[in-house]
Amino acid sequence: MFEDLNARMAELKEKARNQEKWQQRLKNLQQELTGLQEERNRWQKQLAAEEEDVRKLSTMSLSNLLATVLGNKAEKLDREQREVLEAKMRYDAAEAAVRDMERQIADIERRLLELGSWKNEYERIFQAKERKILEEDGELRELAEREAVLTVQLKEVDEALQAGQSALHDLSAAEEDLRSAKNWGVYDMLGGGMLSTHIKHSRIDEAMSHLMAARQSLQRFQRELRDIGADISTHLEIGGLLKFSDYFFDDFISDWLVQGRINVSLDQVQNQLTAVSDVQRELETAKHKLESERAETHRKYVQAVEHYA
Repeated sequence: MFEDLNARMAELKEKARNQEKWQQRLKNLQQELTGLQEERNRWQKQLAAEEEDVRKLSTMSLSNLLATVLGNKAEKLDREQREVLEAKMRYDAAEAAVRDMERQIADIERRLLELGSWKNEYERIFQAKERKILEEDGELRELAEREAVLTVQLKEVDEALQAGQSALHDLSAAEEDLRSAKNWGVYDMLGGGMLSTHIKHSRIDEAMSHLMAARQSLQRFQRELRDIGADISTHLEIGGLLKFSDYFFDDFISDWLVQGRINVSLDQVQNQLTAVSDVQRELETAKHKLESERAETHRKYVQAVEHYA
């Protein structure tokens, strides 16, 4: 009796929910983008300053001549070059984060445009349906509303599961690279030579790339979890998800060639894999509960319609 109306109302309610969600997310992302741009600009200036220090040390002057005579020019130059490397890595990471955030903002703005105006149509359909339902059975309206809400919640849980899967993929890739770097590092310490050193550094570079991706994946995962946090009753621990990427990323850049740091980093990545997997299991449980409730709600709705006199 109300199938077409209910289907259209469900679509419009999803639009309303998405509009609210995307507007809030857009506001949050724009604030985050400002911070990321400031961080990028700060490291860009730092990189320029460090490169200038290296240039000055590399140019012969009276101070350089004295440093050479005193035997500490090579040591200072090596230290400055390491500082350039660290500043370059931090700048590249900040620039990548800015570009990713800008892409996310553009995507949300596109989604908001696609939503268009839904309120007038929703009110018109709701009022037409409400008049008919109130004439027959108020309980049926409640069932239809509940089914629409459950459908929206299920979609949000699915989006969170997809974001979690992306985070697991990036963390697993980083784990594999760090495990390889650890093994080659042990071989290197046992006298493996230049080849083992090169391979270890290559694996660390790959791990860094995957960790940057994991950081962004975890941010998306956390935002999806926040979207469902107020609606889904679970024991999800979302507050600490990004603490890992914040302190771990900074420490990793500072000590990226230290064998002991590789071991610690590997342990941290494995711990984070376990944490994300635990949240994924919670989400799967929540999804199954929602699916069961929606199926039962739909069954009651169909039964009520079928028994209308």
